[in-house]
Amino acid sequence: MISVRSDKTALMRKITILMTIIVLMLTGYSIPADAASDGFYVSGTQIMDANGKAFVMRGVNIPHAWFSSYTETAIKAAANLNANTVRIVCADGQKWSKTSNSDLQKIVSACKNNKLVCILEVHDATGSDSTSDLDAAVNYWIENKNVLQGNEKYVILNIANEWYGSWDGYSWAEGNKSAIKKIRNAGISNMIMIDCAGWGQYPDSIKYYGKSVFNADSKKNTVFSIHMYEYAGGNANTVKNNIDNALNIGVPVVIGEFGGQHTNGDVDEYTIMSYCQQKGVGYLGWSWKGNGSDMNYLDIANDWAGNSLTSWGSTLFNDSNGIKNTSKICSVFTGSSSSSSSSSSSSGSSSSSASSNSGDPYISLFWGQATASPWGQPVSVITSKNGGSFNASNIKKNGYFYVEYSNNNAKQIELILQSWSGGTGWAKVSAYEYGTANGHSYAKFSYNDCVNAFGSSSFSSYLDQIHVGCKKNTTTVYSVCYCYK
Repeated sequence: MISVRSDKTALMRKITILMTIIVLMLTGYSIPADAASDGFYVSGTQIMDANGKAFVMRGVNIPHAWFSSYTETAIKAAANLNANTVRIVCADGQKWSKTSNSDLQKIVSACKNNKLVCILEVHDATGSDSTSDLDAAVNYWIENKNVLQGNEKYVILNIANEWYGSWDGYSWAEGNKSAIKKIRNAGISNMIMIDCAGWGQYPDSIKYYGKSVFNADSKKNTVFSIHMYEYAGGNANTVKNNIDNALNIGVPVVIGEFGGQHTNGDVDEYTIMSYCQQKGVGYLGWSWKGNGSDMNYLDIANDWAGNSLTSWGSTLFNDSNGIKNTSKICSVFTGSSSSSSSSSSSSGSSSSSASSNSGDPYISLFWGQATASPWGQPVSVITSKNGGSFNASNIKKNGYFYVEYSNNNAKQIELILQSWSGGTGWAKVSAYEYGTANGHSYAKFSYNDCVNAFGSSSFSSYLDQIHVGCKKNTTTVYSVCYCYK
């Protein structure tokens, strides 16, 4: 028999718990997904890694199912070019030769060894409206769940590439709800990625039905993908509307595939990259190599080792909003969200350059090797208010920005402070000091000069992005820091 006193105590506990939940809801506090301690998880419209750091994908698609002997070469090449993610084409045996369990294990291992987040997808159901084709992909992942389990920190599951070819959001949603439930019931807890309907080019399926798909996931750990070709990414207005509409449901979106052109028209790849950078949205270019003579314009590299990039590949990697200039290695590999992806040969000297030159403590915004043509921006860093790595509140009095760059370009660099949230749109800051260190040139930009150019000292409120700009010469940047005296 339970006493009246214990009944009252239990009741009070329930009331206290209920009130706590209400307070958290009213204050906008978000309770992390179940996967938060194990791997990637959703927080609003951001993808968070296992360390609780925002992660923005910058990478490529690699066609393992058709060119399996080149997969590890391509993975290594993508990493060497500063990608932080690769999406791997696999097959469940319905249409192409089945990707074996041992192959999956090798792929994941190669990605981890090269500090790349691995997205695995089954390609056999591409364009199909058949739930049996989607179910075959689900069964394949359940069969191979030993590859997924224990790798939640490193592997994201894109269940089926472009399943549902018709432009029908309702049926697309119903099929994916069932697929997600079956995946979760099998004990797979990795973050799930779902391509939108219409061969990946009907983002309104996300706009109108995406939240119901998200809510069908018991772990609330599903993100969506748009494939931006001629229909979903044909012009700037379309690109921006599709990204905004997807984000407006309160769930992350990724541009899982895009190119510079496609079968029935042009693609605005420059807006895709720049708007993704502005919004903190991930993107993955299609595809490394092997698209065939009719679509070889989609090849990123001329060779599997990435020694030579195509015109499309050069844009994807070298544009001011491209992979080399915006990619950050996932913190599960580095222990820090501020580390920029770079080759090991350059990272050692560059990461310590500000400290060794000035003796001042500093915060690293970028280190590695990024090159741009005259009047381009080799480095662009989005601030934390937009999901980036640098907290603008760290810009304080007596501090200065320090940029180290190629030695033959003395006085050929400038700092650009950008705001699209109420401040001066595009403020250029001139350096107050130039010099040489570590065999490179350097420039310093003072706090006061930044305030004067930006028109405000409220950097945490209005500063959205920081760029390092070239002047009249092609320039390579090795490090960007904010230092304190």
